[in-house]
Amino acid sequence: MYWVLMNEPQKRILVTGNAVEVDELKEAGWDVVYEADSWDEAYEAALELGGEDYLIEWYIEDEVKSYRAARRAAAVNSR
Repeated sequence: MYWVLMNEPQKRILVTGNAVEVDELKEAGWDVVYEADSWDEAYEAALELGGEDYLIEWYIEDEVKSYRAARRAAAVNSR
């Protein structure tokens, strides 16, 4: 599961796969604005929500993990 969180006063959007971090950020005033099963879906939602007005942030580890999982699935499906 991946979450898209928004901090309107700071004009920031974060994509994360860390549930513990989501709870901490909610306590700090961030709002969960989208939930997705895949990193790609969450990232696309963040881009749409943020437009040109928000800073979009994410963890490279989440992106790499998603990319590797997609490559493994493609390899299995091509057999």
